[in-house]
Amino acid sequence: MIQFNCDKCDMLIELDDDQAGTKHECLNCGDINRVPNPHNAQIDPPEPNDPVDSKKIDRAAKAGYPADFGPETKVLKVRRCWFRSRAIRFSITTLIVVASLIGLLWTKLGDHGMMYYILFAVLTVAGIALIGWWWVDRFTAAFEITTKRTIMHRGFFSKSSSEVVHDNIRNIQVDQSFLQRMTNVGRVGISSSGQDGVEIQVNHLPNPGKLREIIDLYRPI
Repeated sequence: MIQFNCDKCDMLIELDDDQAGTKHECLNCGDINRVPNPHNAQIDPPEPNDPVDSKKIDRAAKAGYPADFGPETKVLKVRRCWFRSRAIRFSITTLIVVASLIGLLWTKLGDHGMMYYILFAVLTVAGIALIGWWWVDRFTAAFEITTKRTIMHRGFFSKSSSEVVHDNIRNIQVDQSFLQRMTNVGRVGISSSGQDGVEIQVNHLPNPGKLREIIDLYRPI
């Protein structure tokens, strides 16, 4: 039987010996703890020079990120891109809005009929509404990486979240179209060993390749 204290709240955790080297969520505070080797287990927080974590510490800390030991620490949190992921559509919509505003001024200065005025007004409102929706959409999803898990937050008024512990990650997918490669945005999908499908998937994220590299620093690979 392995006994150790939670990194965050010091609650005593007891697990079977076959759980050594894995990560376990504390039932009291929710922090993710690395289970020590049963031969070296003691009721103390793991030290930075713990041989179980030395490989992880070297990889993450050497890259300039928080080391994978002690209480869970937030590494990075990003939201969807606003302009870069829709550069062409954004540019076209902006041109339509500008042209429509000019059209409204043109109908006001001359006697061109109410039909033109209504047409330009509808195009202006629709274009501004679409750009506004794209701006709001970037706040409906966030991609957060900690030293122990990756979390996807969804929702604007209501909130929901999905998470995958880094030790359980089976595959990380990065999908980019040609235009997305040009603007360095894309879709990131994460699946764990305990599930068949993709558990976390977020599109329009900046620097998706870099996000995968950061997650890999905390994976047992």
